[in-house]
Amino acid sequence: MNLVETFGAKVGALSQTNPQRARALLTAGFRANGVKNKLTGRKASRSDGMLFQLVNRAMVDCLARPQQNVMVSLFVPCEMLHLQGLHPYSCEGFSSYLSGSMAEQPFLRQAEDTGIPNSLCSYHKVFLGAAQMGLMPKPRFILSTSLACDANALTFRHMAEFYQVPHFHLDVPFDPCPQAVDYVAGQLREMGAFLTRQTGLPVNEGELVRAVARSQRTMDLFRRGLEQRRGKQVLSDLTSELLRTAAFHFLLGLPEVEQYARQLLREITTAPPAQGKQILWIHTTPYWVAPLRQLFAQNPRVQIAACDMSYEGIHAADPTKPYEAMARRLVYSPINGPVTRRIQAGLDMARTVGADGAIWFCHWGCKRTLGGAQLGKKQFEEAGLPTLLLDGDSCDRGFGGEGQAATRVEAFLEVLEGKA
Repeated sequence: MNLVETFGAKVGALSQTNPQRARALLTAGFRANGVKNKLTGRKASRSDGMLFQLVNRAMVDCLARPQQNVMVSLFVPCEMLHLQGLHPYSCEGFSSYLSGSMAEQPFLRQAEDTGIPNSLCSYHKVFLGAAQMGLMPKPRFILSTSLACDANALTFRHMAEFYQVPHFHLDVPFDPCPQAVDYVAGQLREMGAFLTRQTGLPVNEGELVRAVARSQRTMDLFRRGLEQRRGKQVLSDLTSELLRTAAFHFLLGLPEVEQYARQLLREITTAPPAQGKQILWIHTTPYWVAPLRQLFAQNPRVQIAACDMSYEGIHAADPTKPYEAMARRLVYSPINGPVTRRIQAGLDMARTVGADGAIWFCHWGCKRTLGGAQLGKKQFEEAGLPTLLLDGDSCDRGFGGEGQAATRVEAFLEVLEGKA
Protein backbone atom coordinates (compact mmCIF):
# COMPACT_ATOMS: atom_id res chain seq x y z
CA MET A 1 0.00 0.00 0.00
CA ASN A 2 1.10 3.59 -0.60
CA LEU A 3 1.19 6.21 2.15
CA VAL A 4 -2.38 7.44 1.59
CA GLU A 5 -3.76 3.89 1.57
CA THR A 6 -1.89 3.12 4.80
CA PHE A 7 -3.19 6.30 6.38
CA GLY A 8 -6.79 5.61 5.32
CA ALA A 9 -6.64 2.03 6.58
CA LYS A 10 -5.31 3.24 9.94
CA VAL A 11 -8.08 5.85 10.29
CA GLY A 12 -10.70 3.22 9.47
CA ALA A 13 -9.27 0.66 11.90
CA LEU A 14 -8.91 3.16 14.74
CA SER A 15 -12.47 4.38 14.22
CA GLN A 16 -13.69 0.94 15.23
CA THR A 17 -11.73 0.85 18.49
CA ASN A 18 -10.80 4.43 19.42
CA PRO A 19 -12.62 7.08 17.37
CA GLN A 20 -11.03 9.94 19.34
CA ARG A 21 -7.56 8.78 18.29
CA ALA A 22 -8.81 8.28 14.75
CA ARG A 23 -10.08 11.87 14.70
CA ALA A 24 -6.74 13.15 16.03
CA LEU A 25 -4.90 11.17 13.34
CA LEU A 26 -7.23 12.50 10.64
CA THR A 27 -6.72 16.08 11.86
CA ALA A 28 -2.95 15.64 11.77
CA GLY A 29 -3.17 14.15 8.30
CA PHE A 30 -5.23 17.05 6.96
CA ARG A 31 -2.79 19.54 8.49
CA ALA A 32 0.16 17.70 6.97
CA ASN A 33 -1.60 17.69 3.62
CA GLY A 34 -1.92 21.47 3.84
CA VAL A 35 1.80 21.84 4.49
CA LYS A 36 2.65 19.41 1.70
CA ASN A 37 0.50 21.38 -0.74
CA LYS A 38 2.29 24.62 0.14
CA LEU A 39 5.69 23.03 -0.39
CA THR A 40 5.04 20.88 -3.46
CA GLY A 41 2.08 22.45 -5.26
CA ARG A 42 4.28 24.21 -7.82
CA LYS A 43 2.40 22.91 -10.86
CA ALA A 44 -0.87 24.32 -9.58
CA SER A 45 -1.87 27.91 -10.24
CA ARG A 46 -1.79 30.41 -7.42
CA SER A 47 -5.60 30.43 -7.31
CA ASP A 48 -5.77 26.63 -7.02
CA GLY A 49 -3.24 26.81 -4.18
CA MET A 50 -5.35 29.42 -2.39
CA LEU A 51 -8.47 27.31 -2.92
CA PHE A 52 -6.88 24.16 -1.52
CA GLN A 53 -5.71 25.94 1.63
CA LEU A 54 -9.13 27.55 2.18
CA VAL A 55 -11.06 24.29 2.07
CA ASN A 56 -8.40 22.25 3.85
CA ARG A 57 -8.34 24.73 6.74
CA ALA A 58 -12.14 24.48 7.01
CA MET A 59 -11.89 20.69 7.32
CA VAL A 60 -9.13 20.96 9.94
CA ASP A 61 -11.19 23.46 11.96
CA CYS A 62 -14.23 21.20 12.02
CA LEU A 63 -12.11 18.39 13.48
CA ALA A 64 -9.82 20.39 15.75
CA ARG A 65 -12.38 22.85 17.21
CA PRO A 66 -15.67 20.95 17.22
CA GLN A 67 -17.21 23.17 19.93
CA GLN A 68 -17.85 25.78 17.20
CA ASN A 69 -19.13 23.31 14.60
CA VAL A 70 -22.43 23.64 12.80
CA MET A 71 -23.31 20.77 10.49
CA VAL A 72 -24.77 22.05 7.21
CA SER A 73 -25.98 20.59 3.94
CA LEU A 74 -24.14 21.98 0.94
CA PHE A 75 -26.55 24.70 -0.21
CA VAL A 76 -27.32 26.34 3.16
CA PRO A 77 -26.33 30.06 3.08
CA CYS A 78 -23.68 30.41 5.79
CA GLU A 79 -22.96 34.14 6.05
CA MET A 80 -24.72 34.39 9.43
CA LEU A 81 -22.63 31.53 10.79
CA HIS A 82 -19.37 33.16 9.73
CA LEU A 83 -20.37 36.38 11.50
CA GLN A 84 -20.88 34.49 14.76
CA GLY A 85 -17.50 32.78 14.61
CA LEU A 86 -19.03 29.37 13.92
CA HIS A 87 -17.56 26.70 11.63
CA PRO A 88 -20.07 25.50 9.06
CA TYR A 89 -18.92 22.12 7.86
CA SER A 90 -20.55 20.54 4.89
CA CYS A 91 -21.20 16.87 5.46
CA GLU A 92 -20.67 16.30 1.75
CA GLY A 93 -17.28 18.02 2.04
CA PHE A 94 -16.38 15.91 5.07
CA SER A 95 -17.22 12.76 3.12
CA SER A 96 -15.12 13.94 0.17
CA TYR A 97 -12.12 14.42 2.43
CA LEU A 98 -12.55 10.97 3.94
CA SER A 99 -12.68 9.56 0.42
CA GLY A 100 -9.59 11.56 -0.52
CA SER A 101 -7.87 9.96 2.47
CA MET A 102 -8.90 6.50 1.20
CA ALA A 103 -10.78 5.98 4.46
CA GLU A 104 -14.41 5.90 3.30
CA GLN A 105 -15.03 2.14 3.06
CA PRO A 106 -15.51 1.30 6.78
CA PHE A 107 -18.05 4.10 7.12
CA LEU A 108 -19.97 3.02 4.05
CA ARG A 109 -20.12 -0.53 5.43
CA GLN A 110 -21.20 0.76 8.84
CA ALA A 111 -24.08 2.73 7.34
CA GLU A 112 -25.28 -0.15 5.17
CA ASP A 113 -24.95 -2.63 8.06
CA THR A 114 -27.36 -0.48 10.07
CA GLY A 115 -30.01 -0.49 7.36
CA ILE A 116 -29.06 2.48 5.19
CA PRO A 117 -29.91 1.40 1.62
CA ASN A 118 -27.16 0.86 -0.94
CA SER A 119 -28.95 3.24 -3.30
CA LEU A 120 -28.55 6.25 -0.98
CA CYS A 121 -25.95 8.80 -2.09
CA SER A 122 -22.49 7.70 -0.94
CA TYR A 123 -21.74 11.18 0.44
CA HIS A 124 -24.62 10.69 2.88
CA LYS A 125 -23.69 7.12 3.71
CA VAL A 126 -20.09 8.07 4.52
CA PHE A 127 -20.98 10.79 7.01
CA LEU A 128 -23.78 8.70 8.52
CA GLY A 129 -21.33 5.86 9.11
CA ALA A 130 -18.67 8.26 10.43
CA ALA A 131 -21.19 9.67 12.90
CA GLN A 132 -22.28 6.22 14.06
CA MET A 133 -18.66 5.16 14.61
CA GLY A 134 -17.81 8.34 16.54
CA LEU A 135 -15.37 9.83 14.05
CA MET A 136 -17.48 12.80 12.95
CA PRO A 137 -17.52 15.43 15.71
CA LYS A 138 -20.84 16.25 17.34
CA PRO A 139 -22.11 19.63 16.10
CA ARG A 140 -23.73 22.33 18.22
CA PHE A 141 -26.74 22.16 15.91
CA ILE A 142 -27.67 21.29 12.32
CA LEU A 143 -28.87 23.38 9.38
CA SER A 144 -30.14 21.83 6.16
CA THR A 145 -32.11 22.68 3.06
CA SER A 146 -34.29 20.74 0.64
CA LEU A 147 -32.05 21.93 -2.23
CA ALA A 148 -30.97 19.95 -4.11
CA CYS A 149 -31.17 16.45 -2.72
CA ASP A 150 -34.35 14.60 -1.80
CA ALA A 151 -32.40 12.69 0.86
CA ASN A 152 -31.54 15.85 2.82
CA ALA A 153 -34.76 16.04 4.82
CA LEU A 154 -34.44 12.46 6.07
CA THR A 155 -30.66 12.32 6.52
CA PHE A 156 -30.22 15.52 8.50
CA ARG A 157 -33.30 14.89 10.63
CA HIS A 158 -31.80 11.49 11.44
CA MET A 159 -28.48 13.14 12.32
CA ALA A 160 -30.21 15.61 14.65
CA GLU A 161 -31.94 12.72 16.43
CA PHE A 162 -28.69 10.74 16.57
CA TYR A 163 -26.71 13.61 18.13
CA GLN A 164 -29.68 14.98 20.11
CA VAL A 165 -29.07 18.51 18.85
CA PRO A 166 -31.43 21.20 17.49
CA HIS A 167 -32.14 21.18 13.75
CA PHE A 168 -33.40 23.91 11.40
CA HIS A 169 -34.49 22.95 7.88
CA LEU A 170 -34.99 25.39 4.98
CA ASP A 171 -37.76 24.40 2.60
CA VAL A 172 -37.17 25.67 -0.95
CA PRO A 173 -40.28 25.71 -3.18
CA PHE A 174 -39.94 23.77 -6.42
CA ASP A 175 -41.20 26.59 -8.65
CA PRO A 176 -38.90 29.65 -8.78
CA CYS A 177 -40.84 32.90 -8.49
CA PRO A 178 -40.79 36.14 -6.42
CA GLN A 179 -43.27 34.65 -3.93
CA ALA A 180 -40.90 31.74 -3.34
CA VAL A 181 -38.06 34.21 -2.68
CA ASP A 182 -40.19 35.99 -0.06
CA TYR A 183 -41.08 32.65 1.51
CA VAL A 184 -37.45 31.50 1.77
CA ALA A 185 -36.30 34.94 2.95
CA GLY A 186 -38.81 34.63 5.79
CA GLN A 187 -37.35 31.24 6.71
CA LEU A 188 -33.83 32.71 6.67
CA ARG A 189 -34.97 35.37 9.14
CA GLU A 190 -36.33 32.53 11.29
CA MET A 191 -32.95 30.80 10.92
CA GLY A 192 -31.29 33.96 12.25
CA ALA A 193 -33.59 33.86 15.29
CA PHE A 194 -32.76 30.16 15.67
CA LEU A 195 -29.02 31.00 15.68
CA THR A 196 -29.60 33.64 18.35
CA ARG A 197 -31.39 31.11 20.55
CA GLN A 198 -28.56 28.61 20.15
CA THR A 199 -25.63 31.00 20.63
CA GLY A 200 -27.05 33.91 22.63
CA LEU A 201 -25.67 36.25 19.96
CA PRO A 202 -28.01 38.43 17.88
CA VAL A 203 -27.46 38.63 14.14
CA ASN A 204 -25.82 42.00 13.41
CA GLU A 205 -27.87 43.24 10.46
CA GLY A 206 -25.22 45.75 9.33
CA GLU A 207 -22.51 43.08 9.32
CA LEU A 208 -24.84 40.72 7.50
CA VAL A 209 -25.40 43.30 4.74
CA ARG A 210 -21.61 43.61 4.35
CA ALA A 211 -21.12 39.83 4.32
CA VAL A 212 -23.81 39.28 1.69
CA ALA A 213 -22.39 42.15 -0.37
CA ARG A 214 -19.07 40.32 -0.24
CA SER A 215 -20.80 37.15 -1.44
CA GLN A 216 -22.34 39.06 -4.33
CA ARG A 217 -18.97 40.57 -5.30
CA THR A 218 -17.36 37.15 -5.10
CA MET A 219 -19.91 35.53 -7.39
CA ASP A 220 -19.71 38.49 -9.76
CA LEU A 221 -15.93 38.01 -10.00
CA PHE A 222 -16.50 34.35 -10.80
CA ARG A 223 -19.14 35.24 -13.40
CA ARG A 224 -16.74 37.68 -15.07
CA GLY A 225 -14.08 34.98 -15.11
CA LEU A 226 -16.43 32.53 -16.82
CA GLU A 227 -17.38 35.18 -19.39
CA GLN A 228 -13.69 35.60 -20.24
CA ARG A 229 -12.99 31.86 -20.19
CA ARG A 230 -13.78 31.24 -23.89
CA GLY A 231 -10.67 30.30 -25.86
CA LYS A 232 -8.38 30.47 -22.81
CA GLN A 233 -6.05 27.76 -21.53
CA VAL A 234 -6.63 27.61 -17.79
CA LEU A 235 -5.00 24.46 -16.47
CA SER A 236 -6.48 22.89 -13.36
CA ASP A 237 -7.64 19.46 -12.16
CA LEU A 238 -10.66 17.47 -10.98
CA THR A 239 -9.96 18.13 -7.30
CA SER A 240 -9.98 21.90 -7.74
CA GLU A 241 -13.32 21.70 -9.51
CA LEU A 242 -14.78 19.93 -6.50
CA LEU A 243 -13.18 22.40 -4.06
CA ARG A 244 -14.73 25.30 -5.98
CA THR A 245 -18.11 23.91 -4.97
CA ALA A 246 -17.13 24.39 -1.32
CA ALA A 247 -15.78 27.90 -1.88
CA PHE A 248 -18.95 29.11 -3.58
CA HIS A 249 -21.32 27.50 -1.07
CA PHE A 250 -20.56 26.98 2.62
CA LEU A 251 -17.45 29.22 2.56
CA LEU A 252 -19.09 31.96 0.48
CA GLY A 253 -19.01 35.33 2.23
CA LEU A 254 -15.52 34.99 3.70
CA PRO A 255 -12.96 37.64 2.66
CA GLU A 256 -10.52 34.89 1.65
CA VAL A 257 -13.00 33.50 -0.86
CA GLU A 258 -13.39 36.92 -2.48
CA GLN A 259 -9.58 37.16 -2.70
CA TYR A 260 -9.51 33.74 -4.33
CA ALA A 261 -12.16 34.71 -6.90
CA ARG A 262 -10.23 37.90 -7.71
CA GLN A 263 -7.01 35.93 -8.24
CA LEU A 264 -8.83 33.41 -10.44
CA LEU A 265 -10.20 36.24 -12.59
CA ARG A 266 -6.68 37.67 -13.00
CA GLU A 267 -5.37 34.30 -14.14
CA ILE A 268 -8.19 33.80 -16.64
CA THR A 269 -7.75 37.31 -18.02
CA THR A 270 -4.04 36.78 -18.66
CA ALA A 271 -4.23 33.11 -19.74
CA PRO A 272 -2.80 32.10 -23.14
CA PRO A 273 -5.02 30.81 -25.96
CA ALA A 274 -6.42 27.31 -25.41
CA GLN A 275 -4.71 24.43 -27.20
CA GLY A 276 -7.03 21.59 -26.28
CA LYS A 277 -10.70 20.84 -25.79
CA GLN A 278 -12.92 22.66 -23.31
CA ILE A 279 -15.45 20.59 -21.34
CA LEU A 280 -18.65 21.56 -19.56
CA TRP A 281 -18.97 19.23 -16.54
CA ILE A 282 -22.38 18.49 -15.02
CA HIS A 283 -22.52 17.44 -11.34
CA THR A 284 -19.68 16.48 -9.01
CA THR A 285 -16.26 15.24 -10.14
CA PRO A 286 -14.92 11.72 -9.33
CA TYR A 287 -11.51 13.09 -8.37
CA TRP A 288 -10.50 9.83 -6.67
CA VAL A 289 -10.45 7.93 -10.00
CA ALA A 290 -6.71 7.99 -10.69
CA PRO A 291 -6.79 7.61 -14.51
CA LEU A 292 -9.34 10.41 -14.83
CA ARG A 293 -7.43 12.60 -12.38
CA GLN A 294 -4.27 12.11 -14.44
CA LEU A 295 -6.09 12.89 -17.68
CA PHE A 296 -7.37 16.26 -16.45
CA ALA A 297 -4.40 17.26 -14.29
CA GLN A 298 -2.74 20.40 -15.73
CA ASN A 299 -3.28 18.97 -19.22
CA PRO A 300 -3.22 21.34 -22.24
CA ARG A 301 -5.10 18.66 -24.19
CA VAL A 302 -8.34 19.00 -22.19
CA GLN A 303 -9.68 21.32 -19.50
CA ILE A 304 -12.94 21.65 -17.59
CA ALA A 305 -14.13 25.13 -18.56
CA ALA A 306 -17.07 25.15 -16.12
CA CYS A 307 -18.78 22.83 -13.63
CA ASP A 308 -22.45 23.46 -12.88
CA MET A 309 -22.06 22.71 -9.17
CA SER A 310 -20.12 25.99 -8.89
CA TYR A 311 -21.79 28.45 -11.22
CA GLU A 312 -25.36 27.55 -10.19
CA GLY A 313 -25.28 30.14 -7.39
CA ILE A 314 -24.57 33.18 -9.59
CA HIS A 315 -27.63 35.42 -9.33
CA ALA A 316 -27.90 39.21 -9.27
CA ALA A 317 -29.39 40.46 -6.01
CA ASP A 318 -29.56 43.55 -3.82
CA PRO A 319 -27.20 42.97 -0.84
CA THR A 320 -28.97 45.68 1.16
CA LYS A 321 -31.76 43.08 1.42
CA PRO A 322 -29.54 40.22 2.60
CA TYR A 323 -32.24 37.66 3.35
CA GLU A 324 -33.80 38.10 -0.07
CA ALA A 325 -30.36 37.97 -1.71
CA MET A 326 -29.52 34.67 0.01
CA ALA A 327 -32.98 33.34 -0.81
CA ARG A 328 -32.51 34.10 -4.52
CA ARG A 329 -29.43 31.87 -4.59
CA LEU A 330 -31.59 28.96 -3.45
CA VAL A 331 -34.83 29.62 -5.30
CA TYR A 332 -33.28 30.50 -8.67
CA SER A 333 -30.59 27.85 -8.59
CA PRO A 334 -30.77 25.88 -11.86
CA ILE A 335 -30.66 22.76 -9.74
CA ASN A 336 -34.01 23.74 -8.19
CA GLY A 337 -37.16 22.96 -10.12
CA PRO A 338 -37.53 20.77 -13.22
CA VAL A 339 -34.38 19.36 -14.83
CA THR A 340 -35.06 21.46 -17.92
CA ARG A 341 -33.84 24.51 -15.96
CA ARG A 342 -30.53 22.77 -15.24
CA ILE A 343 -30.21 21.75 -18.88
CA GLN A 344 -30.87 25.28 -20.14
CA ALA A 345 -28.38 26.74 -17.65
CA GLY A 346 -25.83 24.21 -18.90
CA LEU A 347 -26.42 25.19 -22.51
CA ASP A 348 -26.11 28.88 -21.65
CA MET A 349 -22.83 28.26 -19.83
CA ALA A 350 -21.49 26.07 -22.64
CA ARG A 351 -22.00 28.98 -25.03
CA THR A 352 -20.42 31.42 -22.57
CA VAL A 353 -17.21 29.44 -22.08
CA GLY A 354 -17.06 28.02 -25.61
CA ALA A 355 -17.31 24.39 -24.52
CA ASP A 356 -16.47 21.78 -27.17
CA GLY A 357 -18.41 19.05 -25.38
CA ALA A 358 -20.11 18.11 -22.12
CA ILE A 359 -19.73 15.31 -19.60
CA TRP A 360 -22.85 14.57 -17.56
CA PHE A 361 -21.59 12.62 -14.55
CA CYS A 362 -24.20 10.15 -13.31
CA HIS A 363 -23.23 9.90 -9.64
CA TRP A 364 -24.75 6.74 -8.19
CA GLY A 365 -27.46 7.59 -5.65
CA CYS A 366 -28.25 11.08 -7.02
CA LYS A 367 -31.70 10.38 -8.43
CA ARG A 368 -32.24 13.91 -9.73
CA THR A 369 -29.05 13.84 -11.77
CA LEU A 370 -29.52 10.28 -12.98
CA GLY A 371 -33.14 10.91 -13.89
CA GLY A 372 -32.30 13.93 -16.05
CA ALA A 373 -29.28 12.45 -17.81
CA GLN A 374 -30.89 11.13 -20.99
CA LEU A 375 -32.97 14.27 -21.50
CA GLY A 376 -29.89 16.40 -20.86
CA LYS A 377 -27.85 14.49 -23.44
CA LYS A 378 -30.67 14.75 -25.99
CA GLN A 379 -31.11 18.50 -25.60
CA PHE A 380 -27.36 19.21 -25.42
CA GLU A 381 -26.71 17.29 -28.63
CA GLU A 382 -29.69 18.83 -30.42
CA ALA A 383 -28.04 22.17 -29.63
CA GLY A 384 -24.76 20.94 -31.16
CA LEU A 385 -22.94 20.07 -27.93
CA PRO A 386 -21.55 16.48 -27.99
CA THR A 387 -22.28 14.86 -24.63
CA LEU A 388 -20.96 11.85 -22.73
CA LEU A 389 -23.04 10.24 -19.99
CA LEU A 390 -20.47 8.91 -17.53
CA ASP A 391 -21.56 6.48 -14.81
CA GLY A 392 -19.65 6.39 -11.54
CA ASP A 393 -19.48 7.49 -7.94
CA SER A 394 -17.82 10.64 -6.64
CA CYS A 395 -17.08 9.24 -3.20
CA ASP A 396 -17.14 5.43 -3.10
CA ARG A 397 -14.13 3.52 -4.45
CA GLY A 398 -16.08 0.32 -4.07
CA PHE A 399 -18.22 1.37 -7.03
CA GLY A 400 -15.32 0.36 -9.31
CA GLY A 401 -15.03 0.96 -13.02
CA GLU A 402 -12.04 3.32 -12.86
CA GLY A 403 -10.43 1.98 -16.02
CA GLN A 404 -13.70 1.92 -17.92
CA ALA A 405 -14.49 5.53 -16.97
CA ALA A 406 -11.09 6.73 -18.17
CA THR A 407 -11.40 4.74 -21.40
CA ARG A 408 -14.78 6.25 -22.16
CA VAL A 409 -13.55 9.80 -21.54
CA GLU A 410 -10.47 9.17 -23.69
CA ALA A 411 -12.70 7.90 -26.52
CA PHE A 412 -15.01 10.90 -26.15
CA LEU A 413 -12.03 13.24 -26.26
CA GLU A 414 -10.81 11.58 -29.45
CA VAL A 415 -14.25 12.17 -31.02
CA LEU A 416 -14.06 15.86 -30.09
CA GLU A 417 -10.56 16.09 -31.49
CA GLY A 418 -11.74 14.45 -34.69
CA LYS A 419 -14.32 17.21 -35.16
CA ALA A 420 -11.64 19.90 -35.21
